[in-house]
Amino acid sequence: MLPLERQNKILDILEKRQAATVDELSAILYSSGATIRRDLQALESKGLIRRTHGGAVHIDNSNHDFPMTLRENENLGAKEVMAQRALALIRDGQTLFLDSSSTVCRLARHLTGFQRLRVITNGLKTASILSENDGIEIYGTGGKLRDNAMSFVGTQAMEYTRQFHADYAFISCRGIDTEVGITDSDEDEAQLKRIYIQNAKRVVLLCDSSKLGQRHFCKVAPLDTVWKIITNVQLPAEYGR
Repeated sequence: MLPLERQNKILDILEKRQAATVDELSAILYSSGATIRRDLQALESKGLIRRTHGGAVHIDNSNHDFPMTLRENENLGAKEVMAQRALALIRDGQTLFLDSSSTVCRLARHLTGFQRLRVITNGLKTASILSENDGIEIYGTGGKLRDNAMSFVGTQAMEYTRQFHADYAFISCRGIDTEVGITDSDEDEAQLKRIYIQNAKRVVLLCDSSKLGQRHFCKVAPLDTVWKIITNVQLPAEYGR
C-alpha cells in the first residue's frame, strides 16, 4: 500500500472512531508500528490529526482543506465516474473555467485530443496537467498561492478572472444542501467560484455522494445558479437537476 493511500485510510478510521492506537491501526492496515508512527507524524505535521501517547485522535477538519496530494486519492472511483460524465459536455473550441478542486483536476487529466480549447484556472496542479496538451490554451489566474490546496486565490486572482467569460464553469464544493445551496471550506476559494459562476453560460457542479446534504463554512451560491449537477450516484429528486 502506498503511503498516501495508507494515510487516507488512517484518516477514515480516525474520523469514524475519533481515536485509535498504533497497535489497532497496525492490525487493520497490516503495517508495522514504525510505519504507522511515521504516517501519524506526517498527518500531524499537516494539521490533520493529533498524536497521543500510543496512538492518535481525530481533528474536526470540516472547515479546512486536506492537502491536494491526499485529496487526489480520496474517492478516486467516484471522481473518475464524474470526470467521464463531465467530459461528454465538452467540445472543440470552447472556453472553460476549471476550479482548483481535486475532482475537477481529475477531469483535466482527460482533456486530451481536443482542439482550440481555452481554459482559465486557479489550480496550479490543473494547469500543470493541461500544459501537456497542445490543443489547449491555458490562462492561469496568478495571485496568492495556497500551498496545501495548490491553488491561487486573492484579489489578483479575482481581478484577472473577471476579464473572461466561458461556455462552461466546472466547479466542485465541500457541501451541497437543498436549503443553503453550495458551500465550501475556504472564503477565498468561494469568492473565485462565485466569479466563475457569474461569468459562465452554464455551471456544472461535480460533487460525490458524500457531499450531498452537507453544509460548510462559506456559502458559494444558491442551487439555482447551477445548470447541471454531476455526481457518482442517482441524484435525489429534491436537488432538481
